[in-house]
Amino acid sequence: MLFFVRSRGLFIAGIVIIIVTAWFSVGYHHPDEHFQVWEFAKYKLGESPVGDLPWEYGAQMRPGLQPLMAYSMVLLSRWVGIMDPFVPVFMLRLMVGFVAFMVYWRWAEVLSTTMRDGGYLLRLGLVFFWMMPYLNVRFSSENLSAVTFLGGLLFIFPRVEQKSGAILFWGGFFLSLSFFFRYQIAFAGLGLGAWMMFRRSITGGQWLNLLMGAMVAMVVGFLADYWLYGEWVLAPYHYFTQNIVENKAAGFGTSPWWWYFTEMPVLMLPPLSLFLFWFMGVGVRRYSGHVLVWCLGAFVLGHVLVGHKESRFLFPMLFPMLCLGALGWDYYSVDKQLPLWLKRVWYGSLVLNGICLVMRCVYPANDTMEYSKFMRGYSLEHPGSSVYWEKNSDPKIKDLMLNYYQSPWMRVELLDSLVQLNAVSRPKTGDLVLFKWDRPDFVPRGFELEEVFCQYPEWLLRYNPNDWQGRTRIWRVYRVR
Repeated sequence: MLFFVRSRGLFIAGIVIIIVTAWFSVGYHHPDEHFQVWEFAKYKLGESPVGDLPWEYGAQMRPGLQPLMAYSMVLLSRWVGIMDPFVPVFMLRLMVGFVAFMVYWRWAEVLSTTMRDGGYLLRLGLVFFWMMPYLNVRFSSENLSAVTFLGGLLFIFPRVEQKSGAILFWGGFFLSLSFFFRYQIAFAGLGLGAWMMFRRSITGGQWLNLLMGAMVAMVVGFLADYWLYGEWVLAPYHYFTQNIVENKAAGFGTSPWWWYFTEMPVLMLPPLSLFLFWFMGVGVRRYSGHVLVWCLGAFVLGHVLVGHKESRFLFPMLFPMLCLGALGWDYYSVDKQLPLWLKRVWYGSLVLNGICLVMRCVYPANDTMEYSKFMRGYSLEHPGSSVYWEKNSDPKIKDLMLNYYQSPWMRVELLDSLVQLNAVSRPKTGDLVLFKWDRPDFVPRGFELEEVFCQYPEWLLRYNPNDWQGRTRIWRVYRVR
């Protein structure tokens, strides 16, 4: 309790930041966050054809637990009279953000007993490190697997040998449940299992309690898969065979084993990230037997061995990295101080972190969602209208339909080229055409185009310092007339 009283202001600030970030962080960080979840839920609602789903649905390789949560939230929203599809997405972002923050705050409390500053630096990182609020509110498989895994780990750490059977049951339940959000969290689970066996302090009965909780979670996970696919499937096995045996994941690109070690410091904002990795290395060396070291090491090693690599794959271990960085600083600062020039770099890094924190908290996760919002509102006033746009060149979302946010009476048609409007498809007055470039160089034959929406105001587009517009997605929506 004393821990909370001394940190009450920081705790409240963290909650406020979570609320703000959840509200503004519209859209998805990666297409999988939407197309493997909300489009599946839309299909199960009977409002989207199966042919519009990603190929992974036909391969029966994605877990059903997350789509089931999305489906349930949509039904709950409609039950209370909320038909706006953006509201269920926001509510789950907010709920996940709260849960993530509470789990990590509890971790800071547990670790505070081993730190001279009582875990204050770790709590500062949890609240103000520029990536944390944004990632905490993501309703993504990476975030949900991290929260449930680290939450389950709290049930058995520290002093696993002193835990009751009920506590160990729930620990096993949440640790196992994390697997049904993202299968790759099993790498961290292997590290945890090795750590527990290395300690040799857990009895057979305690293992049995953990196993019973894990088996109940497996029942929940497989029931969710049955709900999604309409038959009993082994989705984890299908995931393995498709991506590893048939090597389909490599079709999205492969990288050398060291890719994460060069990419992550750049992604996490140098020079601040360099401080983090330096002190994390100190923490790993000083606390090599810590459970977080074993989980992090196994998780990173597993991803290093897989050819297809993406920075988001390591997001589940961001908070353990902050924990080890804080432990490393706590040990380093006992009898050492940073030189003056390095302190100045540190202070400059904190200023840069603050700027990025504000931007990441108030900027949409995906700015294309603003166009979906506009087109949904337009369709409510113009039922029967259609919207045309060209297919995206990104192979991960090529030919995929963003059905979840669209009204059922608005037809969305993807074209190889808008030139097809003069040959294959014939628009009508009131239809919309979305251009994925600044100005239209095409007008449907026999019609005129009237601009009706652009995310960026015209006064801002008059200025182009450092050619920011050349690196920005400036789309425009026109009405056919």
